[in-house]
Amino acid sequence: AGFMAVISMDKPGENFLPIYDTKRRFALHRITLEAKYKLYKVRKIFVGTKGIPHLVTHEVRTIRYPDPL
Repeated sequence: AGFMAVISMDKPGENFLPIYDTKRRFALHRITLEAKYKLYKVRKIFVGTKGIPHLVTHEVRTIRYPDPL
């Protein structure tokens, strides 16, 4: 599992997010509602052909028509 990835354990039904603690070590943070969402870091925003807005994430995923808010 990488940074910003949700780790799921089936048996207890819990989800964890690896984060850094104050001593720069990985610590597991228990999450519940946040497990439905995936965090992306936006690397690039541009306007494509015919004026269609795009954004590119850190996982090289291209999203067309991103929400402007």
